[in-house]
This record gives sequence, C-alpha cells and structure tokens, in this order.
Amino acid sequence: MKVVWEKGEVTINDVLTALNSKREHKLKRASVQVQMNRLEKYGWLTHRVERRIFYYRALQDQKNTLRDIVRDLKTRVFGGSARELVRCLFEDTKVSDDELERIANLLEGKKQE
Repeated sequence: MKVVWEKGEVTINDVLTALNSKREHKLKRASVQVQMNRLEKYGWLTHRVERRIFYYRALQDQKNTLRDIVRDLKTRVFGGSARELVRCLFEDTKVSDDELERIANLLEGKKQE
C-alpha cells in the first residue's frame, strides 16, 4: 500500500520493482499479484485496465487507512485501551528526545508540521 500511496497509480511491476529494490531475497511477480488481488478484494484497491495492463490505485488515503488499522488493532488486541497500545509501542524501544517532544505536543493538542 505504501508504494500505491506514494505513486498514486501503479502496475504490479511498479510495486514489484519498488519492493525488490529494498530486499535481499527478491519477491516473485506472482506473489505481488496475489497480494494486490487480495487488497482489491478487501476494498483497499481498485483497478482500471488499459491495453491489457492493470493500473491500481488506493480507495482510501493513507491517513484514514492507518487510522482505521490502529483503531481496529486497539479494539481487537488491546481491548480498546489506548494506554496499553501506547505502552506496547514504547516498551523496549528507544525514542529520541525530538520524537518524545512531538508526541507530547500531539497529546497537548498542538499543531504538528
């Protein structure tokens, strides 16, 4: 999804190239195609066909999708507890002073860049 959000509209080959550029063990085209089909089935993607090439785009923007995923995770995994979700995020994780300040500002309701 990150590749789709970054580029706006992609082919399977676009996604394959982007993913494999960061991997030691390369993915196969069929694996990416199966995942893209699943994401479309679940309502995350849609496609159009032009000259037998499928062009995929996201049905929801990144911010809304991530919010929905975290909301679902909080409900299903943490019993609705934001405190437990945040505790788990910071447990055994080094957080920079700059990031802690941004988080504090967010919690105080200050505008973020």
